[in-house]
Amino acid sequence: MWNYLDWGVIAIYFMVMMGIGYFFSKRVNSSEDYFHAGQRIPAWVTACSIYATMLSSISFLALPASIYSGGVFRGLAPIGIIAMIFWCAYVFVPFFRRINVGTGYEYLEKRFDRNFRFVSSASFILFHVIRIAVVLYIPIIAIHAVMPGINPILVTAVVALFCVSYTSVGGIEAVVWSDAIQTIVLLIGALLIIYFGFSAVPEGQSAFEVLTADGTMIPADGWGFNLSGTTFVGMIIGGFLGAIYSYIGSQDIIQRYSVTASEEEAKKSLFLNAPLLLTSTFIFIGMGSALYVFFKVNGAPPAIIKGTALLPYFVVHYIPPGLGGLIIAAVFAAAQSTVSSSLNSLSTCITLDFYGVFNKSLTDEMKLKIGKISSWLVGLISSLIAIQFIIQGQGDMFLYWQAIVGLLGGPVAGVFLLGIFCDRVNNKAAWIGFITSILASIYVGDPMKVLSTLIPGYTKPAIFEILLSLVTLISCIVPAYVASFFLKAPNKENIEGLTYSSVMKKNNI
Repeated sequence: MWNYLDWGVIAIYFMVMMGIGYFFSKRVNSSEDYFHAGQRIPAWVTACSIYATMLSSISFLALPASIYSGGVFRGLAPIGIIAMIFWCAYVFVPFFRRINVGTGYEYLEKRFDRNFRFVSSASFILFHVIRIAVVLYIPIIAIHAVMPGINPILVTAVVALFCVSYTSVGGIEAVVWSDAIQTIVLLIGALLIIYFGFSAVPEGQSAFEVLTADGTMIPADGWGFNLSGTTFVGMIIGGFLGAIYSYIGSQDIIQRYSVTASEEEAKKSLFLNAPLLLTSTFIFIGMGSALYVFFKVNGAPPAIIKGTALLPYFVVHYIPPGLGGLIIAAVFAAAQSTVSSSLNSLSTCITLDFYGVFNKSLTDEMKLKIGKISSWLVGLISSLIAIQFIIQGQGDMFLYWQAIVGLLGGPVAGVFLLGIFCDRVNNKAAWIGFITSILASIYVGDPMKVLSTLIPGYTKPAIFEILLSLVTLISCIVPAYVASFFLKAPNKENIEGLTYSSVMKKNNI
């Protein structure tokens, strides 16, 4: 059962994170240090940072709970992401390092027009403000469900304060090093869950027999292909498509491509993610399966315990003192790794894509100051949204998050792909694709149930949330490419060094 030893472990974790922030604050002497760490981050640290950024509390709490209730196929998305990172390493790392831009959205201004830079950067900012709120909300509301004596609003404020503090003072270098430590903590926490969960299997009976007894964890229809269900093929394709925005159009990952000393180091950081992602597939399927086996053997948890509260309930009631605190620290690590990366990237976009554009005389000292203030401001706004989530409540947060990725990320990812690979697409064609994609996203996703309220007889299409990115990408790329045949192609000199073919030709690759 939970006791003061567990709280002590969590306190030590938070103090270590703060120590990292203030240690690296001594090395922040310029905006280059704050946003790019002077390109002095080792590849293995960058790899852990990319992994931890993608593997948030949404994965650590919501994914095992989703697997527990919906079967093991829901844990297969990382396999699709592995294919994505190899494509990214060989194509997008060389491209982004050679075009020499402060943010990915500066590229869209050069390739198309300034409005694309503003819209895409603003979309990224909105996307990550919501993302921070979601990854703060998930662990806190889950822990509150099994420890009702804590004040969730106070815990939200404390967690956010610690995260914003070490992020704002230490910059990207503090973020990536803390991510590396958080990766280790959350993997240890996951292994502990698996060990104690499967240890409940009685002698003479195998865990596999328990898992397959009623067909819940490995459903017979899961081997088919269905866009409105959770299938083996659908999850892998969805994982690949859902990762396109994160690895190609999201500043928090693009920024990692420039923090290493060389292109080869940047590629290595992505290659090192492959075994981490493969490990996470087994770990999260293992966590969900371990919880299923444990409660199948020992009796179901109370009816009030469901969704993301399942793992904290198991930790608080069935993990030995001290180790339980380590697992809850891993939950906070999963949340903070994502929050810190988002905060630093958001401050980069706010500083360079907005202040920097309108104030060309912005000094380096002012950039540094704006970056730090932006981190604090965004942290406050996201914390308030998280508190609103706590008050109102949400459903299956894993699927909720995938819907957000598809709705906001898909149109921007489509524009990046058009700009990089389609030489004949000009800014007008790109806008046609972008707007079409947004309309398609609204139609298939019906965010906030707006269409259900405004349009009589509207029925939301039966597309599984993780595959929304497929719809939004196609609805951007196809209309834009078709439109390009009816519009004037851009002059070659205007796109020289801004498309994949011209960059590779220029560098004899």
